[in-house]
Amino acid sequence: MRSRLSLRARFVVALLLFAAVLAGGFGLVVAQVIEVLESELQDRVIQRELSEFVEAFRRNPNIDPPHSAGVDGYVLRPGQPSQIPPAVERIAPGTAREIRIDNVDYIASRRDVGDARLYLVLDISNVDALEARLGTLALAFVLAAFIAAAALGLALSRLVTRPVSRLADLVTSLDPSDRGLSLRAKFDDRDIGLIAAAFDRYLQRLDEFVAREQTFTDVASHELRTPLAVVQSGVQLLLEEPDLTGRGRERLERIHRAALQMNGLIEALLFLAREDDCTRAATCALDEVLRAAVDTHREAAAKGALELHCEIVAPQAVGASAVMANVVVGNLIDNAVQHAGRGRIDVRLETGRLTVQDTGKGIAPAELAHVFDYRYRGPQSRGMGLGLYLVKRICDRLGWQIHATSMPGAGTRFDVVFPPAP
Repeated sequence: MRSRLSLRARFVVALLLFAAVLAGGFGLVVAQVIEVLESELQDRVIQRELSEFVEAFRRNPNIDPPHSAGVDGYVLRPGQPSQIPPAVERIAPGTAREIRIDNVDYIASRRDVGDARLYLVLDISNVDALEARLGTLALAFVLAAFIAAAALGLALSRLVTRPVSRLADLVTSLDPSDRGLSLRAKFDDRDIGLIAAAFDRYLQRLDEFVAREQTFTDVASHELRTPLAVVQSGVQLLLEEPDLTGRGRERLERIHRAALQMNGLIEALLFLAREDDCTRAATCALDEVLRAAVDTHREAAAKGALELHCEIVAPQAVGASAVMANVVVGNLIDNAVQHAGRGRIDVRLETGRLTVQDTGKGIAPAELAHVFDYRYRGPQSRGMGLGLYLVKRICDRLGWQIHATSMPGAGTRFDVVFPPAP
């Protein structure tokens, strides 16, 4: 699993781990050294004191056992009642071990001289206190090492990541309309310079791509609109001919509707291809657009034995051009006509919402999640998978929300939620 930590955080964590390893190793070595020194010191002291006690006892068996600060001696002769602490009396001859008497730590040792047992007890509480102080100092050193490592890591991480942050800020502040930018010239660091140079190569390819797209947009805007305008004007003139037959008029009207649809599609594609949102400054009466779209689709609905109903609860003005609004409304109605079968289509406009609902076969949940995807076509679809994709893209650009709900066998419903025109 990839780390989600930032570069700076990973740098600091790495230094902290390194400091932890060093501090842990240092603490372990110090603890072992203290243990060895403590053991050697205690053993030497008690063995020296006990040897002196034994030598003095051999010279004078009636000598009093030593009793000084931190050292107590005992002598147990045969037949003599014992006044020695039980923990001391249980020590085997020739050995030394730590014992605890009245919550005080001692080290005790025993030697036998003839029938007499000689014990020596050394108070080591001061040694334990010293060990505790050394442990506290070691812990303080470890904490200081961690704090120093964190501070050093933060300082070094700022130093290391400063060029990266600067590059990120430059990339973030890039204006898509600027061309011929060069980031490599702004960095002297070799490694960051390599990244900046890679960005420069990408920006160059992006400039070439944008140039091609702009060229295509300009050409499409002129070369496609011009013949469509000729077709539309020619059809309108032909429709005005008095001797035009009913079948001929029907065919010309179909051509006229197809030209209008093609013009709307071109406008939608150009709208989506432009970076600016200049068309959002326009407003239109959505109720008028809706009436015209419903009238346009009545013939197709009637041929499919469909009932097409339109209800306008409240007239609506929206912040979009009439062409864009018509693309949204027209594609939603056309989609319903294609999939409603022989049922009914209800189109309803109310305050802030447009609803298009049909009584068709519905859409399975697995397919419903993809109805707005590019080129997606369901099993029952006869289109190219562009209509609902364009509707979703236009709604996103206009700040509208579109939702699709469906139940297999009960039909599908599309809801478009939009803010009122400013």
